[in-house]
Amino acid sequence: MCVFLFIALAVVFFAPGKASAQTGEWRERNTTAFTIVYVVGGEAEAERYAGFVDTIYDEVSTSFGYRPPPPLSLRLFPTSADYYQVNPAARNVPGIVAHADFRRHELVVIVERTQQQSEEEVHNNVRHELTHIIAADMSENRLNTGFQEGVAQYMEHTALDLDSKIAALRLAADQGRLMPWSALDDRDAIYGDPDVGYPQSLSIVAFLIDRDGFAKLREFLTISARSSGYRSALERAYGASVTDLETAWQKWLPGYMAGGYKNNALDSYDLSFARGLLEQGNYPAAVSELEQASTWITKHADTQPAEVAAQVSQLKSHAEAGVRATQIAESARKALEKGNYEEAQRQIDESRRIFTGIGDRRQDAALDVYAQRVIRGIAASTQLDRANELVGGLRFTQAREAVNVATHEFAALGDTLRLENALALRSTLDRYQRLTGAILMVVGVAGVLLNLIGRRFQRPAEIW
Repeated sequence: MCVFLFIALAVVFFAPGKASAQTGEWRERNTTAFTIVYVVGGEAEAERYAGFVDTIYDEVSTSFGYRPPPPLSLRLFPTSADYYQVNPAARNVPGIVAHADFRRHELVVIVERTQQQSEEEVHNNVRHELTHIIAADMSENRLNTGFQEGVAQYMEHTALDLDSKIAALRLAADQGRLMPWSALDDRDAIYGDPDVGYPQSLSIVAFLIDRDGFAKLREFLTISARSSGYRSALERAYGASVTDLETAWQKWLPGYMAGGYKNNALDSYDLSFARGLLEQGNYPAAVSELEQASTWITKHADTQPAEVAAQVSQLKSHAEAGVRATQIAESARKALEKGNYEEAQRQIDESRRIFTGIGDRRQDAALDVYAQRVIRGIAASTQLDRANELVGGLRFTQAREAVNVATHEFAALGDTLRLENALALRSTLDRYQRLTGAILMVVGVAGVLLNLIGRRFQRPAEIW
């Protein structure tokens, strides 16, 4: 079973007082947005966090358009034992790595439990807990447990644990263990079954953002501050009943679990797949992918960099040009089959021009073959035309030579129409040749007969 190593608002489980002196002597390291509190000996870890916490503060607060008043407190407990001394109730809650106390604007991290985490996961601990504080402030602490956890997870950057969450969500869906949305108000349901509660709450927030954008989620948080509960806040923000939204989420969920979870409105859209399709020359698939990307980026225009939309437009033009060039090349092939050599040549030139413009030389060999067929077809057509002219001039021998060349080429090219024309002309030549032979024979016989007749009626020579 997957265990999600983060925790929600501290007040859900316990309300810690000030850190006890039993933990050790506390020191402070100030940054622009935080006061990092650490024990003696934890200077290196404090410096490590000081290197990135202000950047995360700017990143997360910019996304929400809300900056919690600095300085916030970031308390680093070196071990679980130190943490339990201050928060004894937490002993009954497994898997705690970090928590947030929104009332004191304090983030807490148990350093010992971050040792096996990647750098991104360590950063995500801070993103996650800072989001809890911001969401609590914006909603005046009226946002329920499910949405708190869903929003906090959505603000994390993609890390290895995301795939584990989605795998747990798939399993829960397959087993029929998904919770109704009414459970979002039930902290015991969310935290009592984290393998379902966490990934499902993330998927619900992802659905709302995918449906109406991140700006609408910000609006939902502020509306929550003036609402009696999440149902009325959702209806006011999204213009739909919770029942309708939950039904729409259920229909949307399979696509999310199949790969949609990789898209986050706060991340620049990943165009690597589209670029890969272009590199493969799979232009129709690239167009389809980029059309989806364009729709998604338009929906999330409030959080997507302008340069990403520009890149999509450029790549889509490239893909559409590839589709057009491929279609023209196919038309050239069909024109060749019909013996329309001049039209085929025009299309070959146009296809080659477009492919060259997008830097795709992979079709050169095929277009070269087509071009050679055009040359041969035009040459054969010229021979056939010449043969017809020679027949008109009664130069049958030269006409036969020309038509034989044309017949051979049309047969090789598979040009059945012109092959039939060449064969018909050759048959005509055969008839002419037979007729000519017959005429010559008749003329010869007539000549012999005339000669014989002439001799018969010839007067005998006079004898002198």
